[in-house]
Amino acid sequence: MNNRRYSNKGYNDGYIKGFNSGYADGYRRGKAEGAMRSTTYFEGTSIIIPTYNQLHYLKECIESVVRYTHEPYELIIIDNASVDGTTEYLKSAKGMRFRINQENLGFAGAVNQGLMMARGTTLLILNNDAVVTSNWLSNLLACLHSNSRFGIVGPVTNYISGDQLIDVSYTNITEMQQFSRTHNQSNARCWSETSRLTGFCMLLRRKDFIRLGYFDEGFQIGNCEDDDYGLRARLLGMQLIIAKDTFIHHYGSVSMKSLSSRFDQVYANNLSFFSNKWSDPHGILSLDWQRKTDSVNLQTIDSYPTCVVVKGAGSRSYWIEQGNRYPIDGTNPVQAVRVSQVDLRNWPLGKVMSAEDVNRRMKAVYGLLDDGKVTEGRLVKIRNGSVFQRKGNKLHRFLNRHTLMAWQLDSFEPLSVSPDELRDYEEGAPIIPPPVIKADNI
Repeated sequence: MNNRRYSNKGYNDGYIKGFNSGYADGYRRGKAEGAMRSTTYFEGTSIIIPTYNQLHYLKECIESVVRYTHEPYELIIIDNASVDGTTEYLKSAKGMRFRINQENLGFAGAVNQGLMMARGTTLLILNNDAVVTSNWLSNLLACLHSNSRFGIVGPVTNYISGDQLIDVSYTNITEMQQFSRTHNQSNARCWSETSRLTGFCMLLRRKDFIRLGYFDEGFQIGNCEDDDYGLRARLLGMQLIIAKDTFIHHYGSVSMKSLSSRFDQVYANNLSFFSNKWSDPHGILSLDWQRKTDSVNLQTIDSYPTCVVVKGAGSRSYWIEQGNRYPIDGTNPVQAVRVSQVDLRNWPLGKVMSAEDVNRRMKAVYGLLDDGKVTEGRLVKIRNGSVFQRKGNKLHRFLNRHTLMAWQLDSFEPLSVSPDELRDYEEGAPIIPPPVIKADNI
């Protein structure tokens, strides 16, 4: 009897462990497949609110959204491991979807999770310490949809850095709402292009998000990731627009202020990451390539190199060449560079390649440097140290060594050429690093 009981217990334990293991594996694969194939959206706006503690601000924000938003929307809250009762509040609340993280993934990480969950045809990122107002979303939508070149739209407010700041005289929220009712009158003459939008409130179309991709999670906690995202949008020819006919209240950086003594170090690290990534952000926006390119059809992958190995959320790796992705069958010759599912899907799918074929192709592209030919994928370097790669009939300049390292191309010696030898080629979009993606399902 005891042997049978132990046998049954062992069987049950094994069954449960096997079930849990299979369930977890199936869940991971299901999420990856779903992310690749999901195309069902609703004609409305996904409002994504990242939050970390500060529950009273979050409640006020949500209450204002519910009261002052009359257009179709869904509410998505991403909690970054709050310890102030936010978890219990979200579990008891109705009319919203949420995710509760076990650690603080930062602003970029939380926003990316919200973008992955979003089902709207327009996407809006909103700080947890914002209070929205009459006509806020209708005004922003009117602005966004008025011009296909308008990529990201943001309102004006009382507490922000940059051109979105305006003077106000109210002293409490009641007076603020009275002020906003007068201010928030839709007026196209109040829409102006800017070089920078802050991330406290950003609206964009889903189709432009698909071109642009996710936020860079290489930025810690918060700060600079919105500048990075706006710069990437401008590289694709999108305009950043301030809708000065739309005001919302902003208490201002409450999550960042809670870092206290850590704030300076986080901010310094993010500034350093931004500088290493972009080197000369203003310079790359003035290059000749953008004036000669149909930027309406540009995607972020157009600023990625060719002849590289990448992977998305799953275990499958792909060889990228001539604008296509080729699934690799077998052990990868090199470690794959992680890209987001959005970027991965933007490369059309080609036929399966063996790992041996990929290895031979890499040697052909990067290993034969004595023939003097600038063939597809070849790296070339001019006297000032700038490195280019040939893609089609264009040469694309790597922003800096950080970019070469991000794509694992820094170990290959470029072919040295004179500027005169490059005159037969057009200048293409600069090659930029992929955003850092840490989640296993984005």
